[in-house]
Amino acid sequence: MTLPPIPAIAAVLFCAALFILLFQYLFPRPAPWRLVGAAVVAGAVCTYVLSLVLRHLVGAGPASFDDLTTIPAAFTFAILRVGLPEELAKVMATLLALAPFWRRVSPAQAFQTALYSAVGFAIVENQGYATAFGQHALLIAFGRGFLATLTHTLLAMIFGLFLMRFVAHGWRHWHLVVIGYLVAAGAHALYDTGMLPILSEYLRAAREAGGLTAVQSVSIDTLLTAVPVMIGGITLVLVAGLWSLRRAIRRAACDDLIVTEARHQAVMRRWHRSGNIVLPLGALALVAAIAWGVFAEAPQPDKPDLGNALISTFGFAGGFFAMIAGWVLWQKR
Repeated sequence: MTLPPIPAIAAVLFCAALFILLFQYLFPRPAPWRLVGAAVVAGAVCTYVLSLVLRHLVGAGPASFDDLTTIPAAFTFAILRVGLPEELAKVMATLLALAPFWRRVSPAQAFQTALYSAVGFAIVENQGYATAFGQHALLIAFGRGFLATLTHTLLAMIFGLFLMRFVAHGWRHWHLVVIGYLVAAGAHALYDTGMLPILSEYLRAAREAGGLTAVQSVSIDTLLTAVPVMIGGITLVLVAGLWSLRRAIRRAACDDLIVTEARHQAVMRRWHRSGNIVLPLGALALVAAIAWGVFAEAPQPDKPDLGNALISTFGFAGGFFAMIAGWVLWQKR
């Protein structure tokens, strides 16, 4: 297995650590660190095993995207090659991590375990993408370290809500685990479906031209068909995931007396003030990213600069990410 440069690996791990700390202290009580470590390691191991299995069974490479020019074809690919196997890896990692603690784990800790397994999954996936982009490895590592990890944890939040009920009912109703897995896999497939026809057309044009091509290589018809599906899928995962997180945190706080303590109340107010700062900063970052995209990329539209395009894209997504983070900080209980 080829590894990205050391700075890129450090960036991936840094982003993962931030997510772990956020999910530890966003809830009224942090999960045991042994459980956190077990979940992250299980997530990473299950992801690596999944990558080996998929590479052996179905192969990889840009040519595998050639036939994904329609939404039905893209959805079939997304559910069979992405949604079902990737969410299965995270579910298996979560259950493996929980197994040694099953007698004493709380529903909230089970929810958190699903999130940490998703972080472990993202660590392996993100370093793989960083490897593929060579000189842009560090930028990819930071970009995916935040955005892809957010996506995988949002999907884990959807599954985690079902897992909370499963644990609360004494680990007896296994249909909740199955339903949660299928819902998360379906949401994951919808998230990817709109992107695949655009990616398929872009990669085919790039291969025919002998290198990266401009965005204009994607036809208007493809964009008109795929973009609404892409926006709908992303919105679905974002709303469902954040709603599940808010519900899980409030359930955890409902019967926990620690939330009434003065010291805890003071900590919660500090989190809320931080949210008030991060939210407008995210809005400013969005404006700055749009300005960068207009003035840095516009002078040579026929000769796209991958570095400028990545900075603009990640700046825009980073501003949006910061706005989400501001909202999340407000959910501290």
